[in-house]
Amino acid sequence: MKITYTAPNRAHHYPYAEAMHRAGYLHAFISGFSRFSPRAALPSIGDKLKRHDFFQNLYLASLKFNAGDFISTQFNHLTNLSLDKASYKSARESDAFIFYRTEGYTTTQRLKKEGARTICIMEEVNSHVDNQHSIMEEEYNKLGLGRYTERIPDHEKRLKTYDIADYILCPSSFVLNSFLEKGFERERLLKVNFGFTPMISLEEPLRKTNKEIFRLLYVGQLNFRKGLRYAIEAFKELKHPNKEFVIVGPKAGVTGLEKMEIPEGVVFTGTLKGEELREQYRKATVFVLPSLEEGLALVQLEALSFGVPLLITSNTGGDDIIRNGQQGFIVEPGNAKALTEKLQQMAEDPILLQSMSYHALKTAHAYGSWERSVLKLARLISPLLSRPRLINQMSRV
Repeated sequence: MKITYTAPNRAHHYPYAEAMHRAGYLHAFISGFSRFSPRAALPSIGDKLKRHDFFQNLYLASLKFNAGDFISTQFNHLTNLSLDKASYKSARESDAFIFYRTEGYTTTQRLKKEGARTICIMEEVNSHVDNQHSIMEEEYNKLGLGRYTERIPDHEKRLKTYDIADYILCPSSFVLNSFLEKGFERERLLKVNFGFTPMISLEEPLRKTNKEIFRLLYVGQLNFRKGLRYAIEAFKELKHPNKEFVIVGPKAGVTGLEKMEIPEGVVFTGTLKGEELREQYRKATVFVLPSLEEGLALVQLEALSFGVPLLITSNTGGDDIIRNGQQGFIVEPGNAKALTEKLQQMAEDPILLQSMSYHALKTAHAYGSWERSVLKLARLISPLLSRPRLINQMSRV
């Protein structure tokens, strides 16, 4: 089986492509990740990497020099089109063409028109775009910011891509279920969890936290979609003599914290990488991810690999990783009271916390490598190669 994989950035795409190559499936990896990044190199796959980053570099420059939303959006759009166009030849030579969101839209159209044998699979890492919009609109209104007029830039094109793709690749049950709720046939949805490489070995002693400090950790963007205000409200209500909430990540648009009084003990570090970030995981008592909408946030696995229990929402993809009450707790999104109750329980029960820490580390190592993800993907795709094409006329609800 030959797979062409198209993606705009590094994120999970690099390890996915590497694992496909190691398994012998990768025909080509069409990447938009900038060659000027110190993390751009991917020697493990050799000449299977086809880099098309011209417009991506212009897009990044427009952001750096504050060229404005209009110009940045245009360069982002051109990046999408260039990756799509660059994918056609390799995709036509492959058994399966997997592309991130809309970056294979015109190639898929062309292959279908030609009657090519290639199966076209759209990778959607978040929930159905209408579901995303609905969640964000509701939260925006709750924040008292007026009418929510923003649109996900490729909203309409993503809906069209859902329709023409043969299959949609989902990283979690949360994402898959959002498509089922929109009336998609289950057989068109392929669920493969992301892989993960643990950050510490099982033999390495668990980090020794300062038992005098109950320290919460959040890692991610500061955007209202992340539900961070609910975690801060919960932290404020938490009764503990020595508590701290470390928030790691950059601001991204509306944070949801603009009108909020930040309580004492909340620390904003900005973006951290490498050893600085690892040190925050080592010092954390509980990792909090209060997101209103995620596909499958890998920061949850990073926390587990340091033996840090999770407090997450059911919209993070975490249901596919942990069991509620064993490696941490799962609550409904947008519920500060539920977050407070679980934090208080963890703060008052050191035996429970110790047990969760133990199971967290075990889960990180048992979860599954990128190799396992690719093998599952191959097992799902292989029988589809000889199956008659589905008629993708979806009625959107």
